[in-house]
Amino acid sequence: GLVPPGEFIGVLEDTGMMTIVGEWVLRSACVQVCRWRAEGMAPLRVSVNVSPLQFQNNAFVPMVQRVLRETGAPAELIEIELTESLLIANVEQARTTIRALKALGLRISIDDFGTGYSSLSYLQRLPADILKIDGSFVRALDDGGVPIIDASVSLARAFGMKVVAEGIEQPAQLEALIRLGADSVQGFLLAGHVCAVMGFWEY
Repeated sequence: GLVPPGEFIGVLEDTGMMTIVGEWVLRSACVQVCRWRAEGMAPLRVSVNVSPLQFQNNAFVPMVQRVLRETGAPAELIEIELTESLLIANVEQARTTIRALKALGLRISIDDFGTGYSSLSYLQRLPADILKIDGSFVRALDDGGVPIIDASVSLARAFGMKVVAEGIEQPAQLEALIRLGADSVQGFLLAGHVCAVMGFWEY
């Protein structure tokens, strides 16, 4: 049956298989991008989630470079998605790795923003492209969530970042996030994890 990430990622990390599966996921995303291009589809960016174990491994950037080269996928259509807690754990190491990834042409997004120990200093020091507002704030729109989302959008703009709002499940939420200035939205209202407006698919 269907096994959610919360159940199997810990097992992969404990058994040392996270780097193997992580490379497979990235390669699958790159192959899919190439397949869409061959079919004549308009460019569609794919977002790939990366675990802390992968990201903190010195072999991560070389692996990404190798997969891009072997698959022929355009780097600008691949987005690496990192959680806020992962980045805060070691900001200097994260900044070095992010710069190396961006030098390859990839885009970087910060996931689950606002759920951890958000800090203006780490946002200023990390050259990310996209800030993803956690779905918990979207669900709290009717319970005082608007000022938090509004502030997050303003913060992202100040650092030159695009904004993706997660967890859109109701038409009213979609309308509110568009009104609040989100560049893209993601959620089951839009068929799985398709992000509208900027247009990319999340692996």
